[in-house]
Amino acid sequence: MKVSEMHERRKALLAERDSILAASEMTVEQEARGHEVANELTKLDGEIRAAQLRERFASYTAMEKTVNESRERNTDWIGTTEYRDQFLGWCRGGRAPESREINTGTSSGVLIPKIYQDGILKYLDANTVVRNLADLRTGVKGYQVLRYNTLETAGYTGAWAVNDQTSTTAAVSIDPGFAEVPLDPIACLPYTQVSKQSIVQSDFDLEAEVMDNLQRQLAKNLEWGYVGGPGSSSTTATPGTSNGPTGIFKVDANVNIQAATSGGTSRAAAVTAGATLANLRDMRYSKLPAAYWGSAAWIFPQDVYAAIAALTVNNVPLFIPSADAVGQAGAGFTLMGLPVYVTEYLPAHVSTATSGKNVVAVLGNIRDSFSVREWGLMSMMRDEISQATSARVRFYGMAFANSKVTRAKAMVQLQVTNA
Repeated sequence: MKVSEMHERRKALLAERDSILAASEMTVEQEARGHEVANELTKLDGEIRAAQLRERFASYTAMEKTVNESRERNTDWIGTTEYRDQFLGWCRGGRAPESREINTGTSSGVLIPKIYQDGILKYLDANTVVRNLADLRTGVKGYQVLRYNTLETAGYTGAWAVNDQTSTTAAVSIDPGFAEVPLDPIACLPYTQVSKQSIVQSDFDLEAEVMDNLQRQLAKNLEWGYVGGPGSSSTTATPGTSNGPTGIFKVDANVNIQAATSGGTSRAAAVTAGATLANLRDMRYSKLPAAYWGSAAWIFPQDVYAAIAALTVNNVPLFIPSADAVGQAGAGFTLMGLPVYVTEYLPAHVSTATSGKNVVAVLGNIRDSFSVREWGLMSMMRDEISQATSARVRFYGMAFANSKVTRAKAMVQLQVTNA
């Protein structure tokens, strides 16, 4: 029976029930029929709800199937040699590659061939620190909202209170505290300019030059955003300056904080004030919850690492720097028993006197405390207008990503306040 037929049947049963209840006197037959109608209505209501649920589920499944098939067709198409040849022709000024269908990942640009997307992702995996340590999800879609439980270790205790006939102590209720972290897609827009003279030269491998530079730009821009991004998603902000993800070195009031005071307002003064044995010891053994001791790691900017490497205890270096300590493939050494990773990227230094703060080191379980989301399908735009007076063509790469601190108490930041 269809849902519409069920509703018609229900309508008839309700009318019959109302007529029976409206009678001033009810015979035995009418009373029996009334019970039959009531039972049938109860059964029919359940069948209607089940049918409606099946219809909604079928509609949702069909929509998901259409979206997934669309994505798969686009992925298959951009992986072909034919698409790559069309892309090369477009780079040299030809028509845009054939679009098999509209896809939200392309925006107003042209999808980058799959062979280059794979190369960019491999470059990212091999040459980044925070991206590899964080809770990373690639190829996401829509508006990402991360949900997690904010209840800390101390909040779970106290549920063992005695509650029996001889005691007045009530059992303690342990309620979870849920929080949400929204992650909207932020555009990463590195660009490369090429002169039209170079484009028309037959011996110039434009594809290799542009894509190689684009690969490095996307990798470095994304990693910088995860390290020192300002946390602004304004659509009017200039890319690479005030617009970007929330970096792991952005001052956060919710994390565990190891505070220090600088002797000035410069970056060098902040590094000197922060890179002390006392600060490192307190971060490691006092501020970082013991639950994360087995899974935590240090992240240092290069200048902070150099300052810590110069520390000595009884004229013995705190640790010996090693040639493989850049931390791309894995931590090359340890500090106080935990792995150390070094990043070459620095957040913008805040030089405001008295109130300015800078994070110079991070310690914690990075996967638990920091999340990165990257939206699928990178694209590219060719701009022949803005640089036309200088006979140049500008190629924009476009990738969407964002990052934020999530479970803040799994992280310790060394925050240095300016003098």
